[in-house]
Amino acid sequence: MKILRLILTLTLFVSPFVVGYYAFSQQNNLDTYTKYDEKIYVAIEAEGRVGVYDSTTRKLVKSINLSDSQNGEFVKYTAHNVQVSPNGEFVLVTGNVNRGDMNDESDEKNNDGLYDKVFIIDPKNDSVVYSIPVERDAHLAHVVVNTTGTQAYVASQEKSKVYVIDLESNKITRTIDLADGDGPHGMRLSADDSKLYVALIGGKSITEVDLNNFQTKRFSFDGAVIQTAISFDGNYIFGSVYDTKKVAWIDTNTSEQGYIELPSDAKGSVQLYATPDSKYLYVVNQGYYFDQPKGNNIYRINIAEKQVDQNIPTGDAPHGVVVDGMGKFAYVTNLISDDMSIVDTYTGKEVARIRVGNMPNGISIWNKKLGGTR
Repeated sequence: MKILRLILTLTLFVSPFVVGYYAFSQQNNLDTYTKYDEKIYVAIEAEGRVGVYDSTTRKLVKSINLSDSQNGEFVKYTAHNVQVSPNGEFVLVTGNVNRGDMNDESDEKNNDGLYDKVFIIDPKNDSVVYSIPVERDAHLAHVVVNTTGTQAYVASQEKSKVYVIDLESNKITRTIDLADGDGPHGMRLSADDSKLYVALIGGKSITEVDLNNFQTKRFSFDGAVIQTAISFDGNYIFGSVYDTKKVAWIDTNTSEQGYIELPSDAKGSVQLYATPDSKYLYVVNQGYYFDQPKGNNIYRINIAEKQVDQNIPTGDAPHGVVVDGMGKFAYVTNLISDDMSIVDTYTGKEVARIRVGNMPNGISIWNKKLGGTR
């Protein structure tokens, strides 16, 4: 704030036009914040950007490029996952260095210097305000944020680690080391922020991390677990088991575990998300990776009955899914058809499909009144 006051003081002596322009731009930023009641954030992986969409008009609000400079080198990133903090104050994105756009000489020259990052976006003006270097070749997967917006947790699939980031200092304060080859990917926090549930692709399990003492407990399953979900009542943890075409479940009250069988034509699920009333779970049927044919639908699971009760067509290779805070719409990123499906949860039908860009991946919702999605 002292720096800001100094700049404003100096500009009074330089040009009244500069001050006027500053006030105008600040008002525009406020207008950007107040104009929209709800925004959808989509990580456009292959283009290294985040698309921001107004949920009312279903039109693009802003395209946020993640490119920056490291050690004097212009760097592009693949935007993998995006997460709005539950308090709605900021948006986090995992960005991995896109070495496909760099020549061999520059890659060799900066062999120790180019880090995968977590980018922090301010939803007030939808611009990057900070980036946190994590580690080289970490393959950062998912990021989650606690309720107060003070801590973030970021998974490194390549390094089999979860990094703890203090969002007040924007520094990594702890590393949670998992077993070699575990391949942590998706994760979710419990409602009280006391436990972190991490999906392990290589480890074929869900690991529960007690965030009070950082002790871990493992729930083993019969295939690669890609992502986790938590029912809003806290009674169930779910995991998408990609290769065996199942959804794993854990009863948090009894520690009992089991499976929900997906239909016989399932291609392989990735992300999954529960409705706010804890009655249903939406599961994408992606396929495409690991020599699987691509899917083009999502399943709705009745949680109480532990079975699929709806099969809803979407775009090609649906990957990410999130449900809004009122439970009215599910938003789905379609990896191969490069678009986003909007599903009316009351009718169980796709009501719109919006082209968003090349290989959309993670997705999250910001709401002016409700904050962000967990």
